[in-house]
Formats: sequence, C-alpha cells, structure tokens
Amino acid sequence: MTLLLTPIKLPIQDWDRILQLGADSRTHELKDELNHAEQAIAKFEARFGMSLTDLEKAGLPTNASFETHETYIEWQSWEIRRADLQKRLATLHSLELGHGG
Repeated sequence: MTLLLTPIKLPIQDWDRILQLGADSRTHELKDELNHAEQAIAKFEARFGMSLTDLEKAGLPTNASFETHETYIEWQSWEIRRADLQKRLATLHSLELGHGG
C-alpha cells in the first residue's frame, strides 16, 4: 500500500521555526545522553585511575581477569558513544547557527 501525502504549504518562516524547535528538542535529548555517557566514563576512569587513552597506552595487565576485559570493552563502547554524540551535537549546533540560533 502506498501512502500519498499532500504537501503542506506553509510560509518559510514557519518551516524555519519548526526546524529550529526540532533541533532544540533533539539537542536537549542528545545532551542528556552525552551526560549519561560521561557519567559512565567517569566511573571507569575512577575504577582504573586513568583515562581510556592512558590505559590503552599502558595496556591491560597480562593477568587481567575476564571481567576486566569485559569492562574494558564496555568502556570502549561508552567512549565511542560519547564521540558520536559530540559529533551529532556539533552538527546540530552548526544547523542552529545557520538558522540564526
């Protein structure tokens, strides 16, 4: 089944405002997610006493437990998540600047 939508005709100012409200809302959501990721990363840093970058330079101990390896992998995933969120927020920020935000 194909759904045909009739284009909505609004002045450009209305579309700009709709876009801005959506960008503002999404920015707020992404900032909340980033805060959560940063809290998780801070727990790993406190546990290991260093940043992930420093741990990767030093390497895991040769006698590291299975749990330590799992924790390391989870930490990496949080770091990847944080980088992704920061990139997405920067993109939204540039969108806001482009629309007078």
